[in-house]
Amino acid sequence: MTKSDTRQLKGLAILMMLWLHLFSDLKTVWTLDYWLGFMNGLPLVYSLTRLASACVPIYIFLGGYGLAATYLTADGHRLQAGRRALMLMVNFWLVFVIFIPIGCWVNPLRYPGDGWTLLLNAIAVRHSYNGAWWFLLPYVLLTLMSPCVIRRIMEGSRRSNTLWMSALAVIHVAVYLVQAFTNVTDAWPLPGVSVLLNTLSMLFLFGMGVMAVKYDWMDRLRQRLSGSPQGALVLVLVVLCLVKMALGGSSLLNVPFILLLIPLLTAVRWPQWVHGALAFLGRHSTNMWLIHFFFYYIFGMLIYELRYPLLMFLVLTIVSLGCSLLLQPVVERLRKRIRG
Repeated sequence: MTKSDTRQLKGLAILMMLWLHLFSDLKTVWTLDYWLGFMNGLPLVYSLTRLASACVPIYIFLGGYGLAATYLTADGHRLQAGRRALMLMVNFWLVFVIFIPIGCWVNPLRYPGDGWTLLLNAIAVRHSYNGAWWFLLPYVLLTLMSPCVIRRIMEGSRRSNTLWMSALAVIHVAVYLVQAFTNVTDAWPLPGVSVLLNTLSMLFLFGMGVMAVKYDWMDRLRQRLSGSPQGALVLVLVVLCLVKMALGGSSLLNVPFILLLIPLLTAVRWPQWVHGALAFLGRHSTNMWLIHFFFYYIFGMLIYELRYPLLMFLVLTIVSLGCSLLLQPVVERLRKRIRG
């Protein structure tokens, strides 16, 4: 996959994330007015969240894929993982210092809480200030670990990589079961337990992204698929999405789903405006991820007063993108200083 492909996939992933966070609460969804119909007795907007739940796995897979591709370039062995992690945290802190004071003014019942809560949120160990920040610190830790993980896979034999990925798959399933049956959250008395578990869980999909680069899975699949009739590819894509919607939003299902979804999406020849729009959103996906949840937490249920799901989704997308456009010049300046 090219950088353009990964940027477009990030654009799609941020749209999925916004949809997921808007319509994942069935009790709230039942109160809305529908332009779309129903599926198996449930509002279609809610059923679509089962697809949208794959947004974070897409980011994690692309993270492993992108860093592994960088590793293979002429100077790629210098991944500068520390600088990459710092740039993401600086982006986070910039959003933090802008929006948390607004939250203290508009919604003082939620913000800022006690000093301990403020500190843990400021270092992303907890995410009570913004629910979408739950995978920020795990992703930063993955970035810091990436040189070791990528080197291990790139230098390993097929047999050793199979054993390595099998072990990570077992860890992924084990963490899923622990979180499902113990309800581990970032509010536990011991800070960082959920961060550790989420990091361990993400290692498998991150490693799959690295494996995809080493063995050229995605490009091989895309080359085979691109020779198929476009109508057939779209039909297979629709069937895959319907199956995922029927099976549910379990994180265990997201891994095989995105490994099939990504090559299908990149093999279809979409209209040029679709490529352009997704690439544009992809460039702003980090800011939109860090920002959009504030429009629930700070302004309460105001966005749901719009009543119509498509209108709500459109407004949230525009507002989040608009904030990113204002923020991006500052982010770029800070990134240049960190690189320099």
